[in-house]
Amino acid sequence: MSFENNTQFDDDVISLASDKEDTLPLNNDASDVWEFFQKIRDPESNALLEYKCDLCTQKYSSGCATTTLRRHLTGKHNSRYQKPEPRQTTLKNSRFKPYSKAESKPITKLLVDFVAVDQQPFSIVESQQFKILVKKLNPRYDVPCRQTLKENFILEFNERRKHLMDEILQIKSKISLTTDIWTSDISKECYLGITMHFINDNWEMKNFLLDLVPLHGSHTAALITSKILSILDEFKINDKVIALTTDNGSNMIACGNQLAIGLEREFHNFMFSHYRCAAHIINLAVKAGMVFVGDEIKKLRQFVIKLKNSPVLLNEFSDICQIKKTKFLKPILDIDTRWNSTYLMISRQILMQSISEKLVQTNFNELNNLFPTLSEWRNIKVFNIYNFY
Repeated sequence: MSFENNTQFDDDVISLASDKEDTLPLNNDASDVWEFFQKIRDPESNALLEYKCDLCTQKYSSGCATTTLRRHLTGKHNSRYQKPEPRQTTLKNSRFKPYSKAESKPITKLLVDFVAVDQQPFSIVESQQFKILVKKLNPRYDVPCRQTLKENFILEFNERRKHLMDEILQIKSKISLTTDIWTSDISKECYLGITMHFINDNWEMKNFLLDLVPLHGSHTAALITSKILSILDEFKINDKVIALTTDNGSNMIACGNQLAIGLEREFHNFMFSHYRCAAHIINLAVKAGMVFVGDEIKKLRQFVIKLKNSPVLLNEFSDICQIKKTKFLKPILDIDTRWNSTYLMISRQILMQSISEKLVQTNFNELNNLFPTLSEWRNIKVFNIYNFY
């Protein structure tokens, strides 16, 4: 993406590169060609090997200049790439000399932190408005391209991981682990989260997220066990682990047994124990008890589902709140994995009972059969008091 189209920049705001930019060597990360090329590095030495076009996978040696890469873009991808207009001023005449690489480093580090903490995509640095904002705040700082940001991101991750490993090596106490499998809402990929817990020399409870490990294929006990053992070996804490807490899934129970055998056989760790999560056990107990819940709770659940799935009904629900000068509270739907969510669903509906009654009156045919009667409401309130306290 180039700067030439939509925005007229103020010369006092932008540091302009030299007209000779095309002849500079490839360490000029500010060149616009890097938005279309990847830098391929050796996974072990991190040495630069070649450049690959993101649009057609054409590869070039690491010694070629940006002129060659730009010629490829203009010749093969002129519908996606437009060569920038000649720059109006040179670096020597620019009022704001760009930061050197060393001067830019602390700002880029903060940019990496921003992307990581706020879960922003690497492509945010390609946003025209983001570039304008940064230039307005600091004309001397050149926003790195997406590939450069990714490289800095990986470097920062490796540095922090090394620092974490060094810190863990200093731990004198024993360590407990918790682990769970979750699925990303965005990528739909599964990950195994592994967290360690310990008490430091000041008797303070501490915890670290050791890793989020991608899981591919069936989540068997053998696969989970191998991933956990690999992490323990990487952090050199095989002989310090005394416990693992998981949910009650059959694969997790089998994993706990396999892990105990492996630690005992390979590291003579005879102290390890597997524990089932107390909150998960409570959830199973409550779910078993909920089987005997009266039809009024099930009926209320169906009303909540109907309300949540209808934007029209929700808007009318909000309008009634405004008329009644009542705070609008969205309905809560309970879920199987959290036993207290049923309590929260019922409590929310009790608070909004009068508003819901008005909504039912104006949508009688659609909602009346789903809404609890007065006697059913009495049972719901009694159930909510005596079964959750």
